[in-house]
Amino acid sequence: MEGLLTRIWETIRQSNITFQVALSSDPTYYRTLLKLLFLGLHFHSDSKGKSKNVADDFKSSSRLAQSSPIIETVIDILERVVAQGIRDIATFIHEQPGEASPEDLALITGILQACLRIPGIELCYSQIVAIFEHNNSARVAITLFSWSDTLAVEGDPIYGELSILFLLELSTVPAMAEQLAIGGILSNISTASITTYLRGGTVSPFAEGAGLQRCYSIWVRGILPLVLNLLDSVGAAIASEASQFLLQFPALLQQSIEALEPPASSRMMAKAQLKYITLAMCSEAHTLSLIMFVLKGFREGAETLEMAEIKWDAATMLDNAEFWLGTRAVLSGKILPMGERDVALYKEKVSKSNNCTVLLPKQILMNLYRFPDLTQINWRRAY
Repeated sequence: MEGLLTRIWETIRQSNITFQVALSSDPTYYRTLLKLLFLGLHFHSDSKGKSKNVADDFKSSSRLAQSSPIIETVIDILERVVAQGIRDIATFIHEQPGEASPEDLALITGILQACLRIPGIELCYSQIVAIFEHNNSARVAITLFSWSDTLAVEGDPIYGELSILFLLELSTVPAMAEQLAIGGILSNISTASITTYLRGGTVSPFAEGAGLQRCYSIWVRGILPLVLNLLDSVGAAIASEASQFLLQFPALLQQSIEALEPPASSRMMAKAQLKYITLAMCSEAHTLSLIMFVLKGFREGAETLEMAEIKWDAATMLDNAEFWLGTRAVLSGKILPMGERDVALYKEKVSKSNNCTVLLPKQILMNLYRFPDLTQINWRRAY
């Protein structure tokens, strides 16, 4: 298995096929090769073996980066497949949206994620940033996001979610997150036409129509974790901008509180929200809690920092979490899997425990319950 990745990559490299070439003819063969490449990368990215000692962990990563030819292969993959691939795919989507496939962008993002999880890759971050900067990868993804409502597939702006997830993965590289912040990524997201739907107050996991449901997924899985990564990498320098950005979504902020209200307090809520709690709703509450906690820390730690205060009732959110965690049976009856991802988690829990109805939402709510200790939670790559 150790040489599998090298063999797969050599096959792809010697074929001289790129997405630009493949999309103009028959992309099936190239997609198959990239799926094999993803599996090969996944095998190496799963080998964790991290030391508890930070110094030992750094030395181990350094030895891996210096001695392993896999690192050189991964850098080559990031440049030829990911950085150049996102550009070719975005161009094809704009030129021939009817012929494009969302699978291609999802595949590129998966390969990027697998590459960034290879042990020792963190020592090559500067080289990785240079690759993506040279290919304008972030700009390409932002442009695709801004046009995603007009490129919707049967009313579903799926490219909006895929492009924001690509940007999210880039932001897990601290230096890349800094570049995204310098490039005004929050401003670009704010001015994108698809963001208008997020401000409308009709976006939710139970909204009528695939488009509004997708917009909610963009908010929960993409935008909020991206804001969190920017705050982590850039710090107080972007705190004011992040606050102003979040203030543009008062309806979603209030909805996140109401979505987890106990049944007795939810008489005025929509019937669908009264009945069910989804994984996405718990993830939203969890991420927003982290963001508010971080922003509060910046606000209290720097008296000269001018930050707009966001009206988000953290105390009520904590009370809501306490209620659901204290009524396990009630929570079990309220959880509703949404989409293939949630169903897969649900089935996985079924196979491991007889009490199958309280799945990942309970774990997320447990973290939320420990609100004062949120700084101890490792939230990177949680989505």
